[in-house]
Amino acid sequence: MGWLEFVFKRVVVVLARLQQDGTARADIVHIVREKGKIQVERVVPDVEIEELGNMKLKEPTLLEISGYGVIRKVFLADDTEGMERVTGNGDLIHSSSSGEGGEVVLNFTRWDRIEALEEVLRRDRVPVLEMQVESESSDKPEEVALFLAERFYGTKAGWRHLLHGGTRGDLLAGLVAGKIKFVMLCCLLGLLLVNYLWNSSVRERYAGQQAEMFALERDVSDREKLSREMERVIREFKGNGTEHYCAVLDRIAAVVPPKVNLETLNVNPLLKTIEEGKPLVLREGYIELSGETADSGEVTVFTGALAKLDFAREVKLLSLDKDRETGLFHFKILIDL
Repeated sequence: MGWLEFVFKRVVVVLARLQQDGTARADIVHIVREKGKIQVERVVPDVEIEELGNMKLKEPTLLEISGYGVIRKVFLADDTEGMERVTGNGDLIHSSSSGEGGEVVLNFTRWDRIEALEEVLRRDRVPVLEMQVESESSDKPEEVALFLAERFYGTKAGWRHLLHGGTRGDLLAGLVAGKIKFVMLCCLLGLLLVNYLWNSSVRERYAGQQAEMFALERDVSDREKLSREMERVIREFKGNGTEHYCAVLDRIAAVVPPKVNLETLNVNPLLKTIEEGKPLVLREGYIELSGETADSGEVTVFTGALAKLDFAREVKLLSLDKDRETGLFHFKILIDL
């Protein structure tokens, strides 16, 4: 079987009978193919051709013409001249079949006899894919319809039938498009959904990268701030004749953990608060550090690193408090030089 059976589950067979008065009547047979079996779904007998429009036939339609004015002639297989008089006559519509003795049987009628029928089919946009002429009307429309449907499904139609164009190719293309448009719409909606989810994921990754970038910029800013603060302290020491502290401060800065932010660094901090009229009382030979970190363990690492410095005689953790609002740990360290 060809791909037609996978696209078209149903076909309609119109068995038209030409009348002597120029009109036509027809038996309409609806065929369905299920699980590899072709069977008659329903039959609408003896319909006037004008009523076809009310039936809204949108499935592939197979048309057989018989009745008044249809002629049957038998030709020998080598009588090409005789057959040419029929097949080469543009005023005739014909169908051929093989006879019992190898003869060629031609059934034909004049095009003008089916003008009314053609007008109705064209007006109501009935998608006629195949048309044949038969000289004798059958009293068993179901059998004829099944034969025509089996022949239609067995044509092994391929893409070449669509690409070839012509009336049949155009009709096939239109019917296939109508059948698969819902599937295509579902695929399109699926692609849009995938695109939306993918874009959402990209946006989330972008937001995460932005947050990391902001955190990095903040860390760099804090480090620059600390560096400027230490430079300021060093300049003050130099102005006070304390150049020997420069190397000490450099080594302290080198062991500050990445997750620790220093806030203050005091060399020779005040031992007592300033009192009016009294000299300053300094804690000579000491450096006092204060800062914050999100991990209290970093304070332990920092004090341990300071204790290993050769100039530090003693390192004391004066305080370690957690801020309930920010969740950060604030510490104060005293270094005895």
